[in-house]
Amino acid sequence: MRPGLAGGPAVTANIRGSGMPRIELAYVNIALNFFGFIVIAIIFSACFGEWLKQRSGTKSFIILLGFVMLALMADTVSWICEGQTELAMATIISNTIASCAGQIATICFMRYLRINLYTNSRGAAFTLNAFSAFCALSVLFAIGNAFFGYSFVVSSNGHYVHSENTVMVLLHFAFSITSFAAIVLLAIFAKTSSRSNRVAFIIYALLPLVGIIADYSIHGISLTYVSIVISILVLYTNIYLEKQRLIEEQKSALMLSQINPHFTYNTLSAIAAMCDVSPKQAKNLTIDFARYLRSNIDALSSEQRIPFQKELEHVECYLKIEKARFREKLNIIYSVDCKDFFIPPLSVQPIVENAVKHGITKRSEGGTLKISTYIKEEKYIVEIIDDGVGFDVEAFESNKQGHIGLDNVRSRIRRICKGKLSIKSTLGVGTRVTIEIPCEQGRRE
Repeated sequence: MRPGLAGGPAVTANIRGSGMPRIELAYVNIALNFFGFIVIAIIFSACFGEWLKQRSGTKSFIILLGFVMLALMADTVSWICEGQTELAMATIISNTIASCAGQIATICFMRYLRINLYTNSRGAAFTLNAFSAFCALSVLFAIGNAFFGYSFVVSSNGHYVHSENTVMVLLHFAFSITSFAAIVLLAIFAKTSSRSNRVAFIIYALLPLVGIIADYSIHGISLTYVSIVISILVLYTNIYLEKQRLIEEQKSALMLSQINPHFTYNTLSAIAAMCDVSPKQAKNLTIDFARYLRSNIDALSSEQRIPFQKELEHVECYLKIEKARFREKLNIIYSVDCKDFFIPPLSVQPIVENAVKHGITKRSEGGTLKISTYIKEEKYIVEIIDDGVGFDVEAFESNKQGHIGLDNVRSRIRRICKGKLSIKSTLGVGTRVTIEIPCEQGRRE
């Protein structure tokens, strides 16, 4: 007897269906799988296109969609082969692939969930690692079944037969129940995420569990993968809408922060004062101001990464204007060891502006601003350091209304480049803002 074919002592027969599955139900399952495949393929194309264009989004979700499509194709093949004796081995292989692909997709989903819910607690890390190990064992369990037939086999007339052995049934449901429990735990750990996000993730986990239970209760029709497709639609819609809302809010806030009437008024006043005493300097300052405004407009209409050199030119235009206003009160030092990397637009200039407005110029004697870049531990580092008045970082971070500009910069660096922004400040001493961009994200691919 070939491995995986019915007839051995390990499996008591329960054919997928009442007697033999009705042909029309097989066609229904194939049609449902085909429709689900099209839906997931459309979402996959949209996400993959966005990732290629902007390098934004999460690879884990794209990989998740790829394995779901593989599971749908494999399950479709198993239904096509159902009841055909000569295709018994194809039925075994396709069911094994579908099972393994579904479990690997769940691992990808867990990692995607942790990234999007920002669950950085030790409990979340332990849950994710423990579940990943459990998934790996489940994949080995599914592969072993193809050789030993302890969970399901294919009968002599070509039909899928799953075990009615209590232990095997419990092992089959153990994966689904553990998946749901782990996702609920990660959602609980994600205290900083919105309730709608956490509910969407829990629904994703609950629907496939319901589908699996329904498959065991209603023989002849497969609801597991249909439920997975529905849950992905729920998840994608929730995340996509949330992401679009966040991007629009950030653009609006960024636009308001960059269109500063006081800065514009002060700059034009400085240019007007120079016209009589130094027309050439007034002309150069007008050009710098025009370039500054142009860079703002370009940045506000784009979410794509730009060369650091371009962002640096924007910063230089801004600092030339401020230098013309504050003269000896503002000293600027550039220590740029590397420029050949990419960064989100308007990621350095708002930080520099904060350093000048809220740090250096608050001191009667002024101060020094230093901008430096270097590479450390496979990361591009950008530092903006000032010796201004400093501030209480803890109080600053807790005031959600007081630092919209820096919140936007931090969020965009994290979203577009998977980078990090950190702030260290001491009252009366100064402030250091550090941007870290992983080298693989900072390079143009």
